[in-house]
Amino acid sequence: MAGQFRSYVWDPLLILSQIVLMQTVYYGSLGLWLALVDGLVHSSPSLDQVFDAEILGFSTPPGRLSTMSFVLNALTCS
Repeated sequence: MAGQFRSYVWDPLLILSQIVLMQTVYYGSLGLWLALVDGLVHSSPSLDQVFDAEILGFSTPPGRLSTMSFVLNALTCS
């Protein structure tokens, strides 16, 4: 009877592994979208696109591309 789902037992290892997996999927797909969008417009990729809040704006072309990648990622991961 191994492999049954235990809904009545709190399993911290299962919860932590699900959190880590969801974060890995989110940031992995965001990186792929950013690389794809940067490749299409021949822009240089940067970690600022992921972690800098100032670049997310419609006032500059890189900000528009980063925002577009975040929106595509949200639609992909939903």
